[in-house]
Amino acid sequence: MKKLIVIFSFVFCSGCATLWDAPKNIVGFSTKDMEDARSESLYQSYQGDFLGIFQAIIEIANENKYYVFSQDEVRGMAIIMNIPGAVDTTEVGVFLTSLDTGNVKVELSSRSAPAKKTVAQVLFLDLGKKFKKI
Repeated sequence: MKKLIVIFSFVFCSGCATLWDAPKNIVGFSTKDMEDARSESLYQSYQGDFLGIFQAIIEIANENKYYVFSQDEVRGMAIIMNIPGAVDTTEVGVFLTSLDTGNVKVELSSRSAPAKKTVAQVLFLDLGKKFKKI
């Protein structure tokens, strides 16, 4: 009984974020690592509508044979995998933020700096051809 109380206490004292994120980690689609890595993200801002830029990102990822593991256009988030030079399961998070009318910030985050840089080179170059950088 004491062991059960200790385990139960540990789980609830470890914090809400960990508790709520646990099922996502088990299933394999948590974005917590990418969200935590946003403080070191690579980013560019573009003139264009949110949905148009999001759809262009998905197109560019598919054209470059990246695997779009997860996407959520409402939250402005996508997880890209299958990056050349990285382990197949290496994830790069793409986050969009509306800055003001017609301007969108695109952030790339990952625990792998080389994977993040590889995706940034391709994605930012191709987005720059479709949308004006600000």
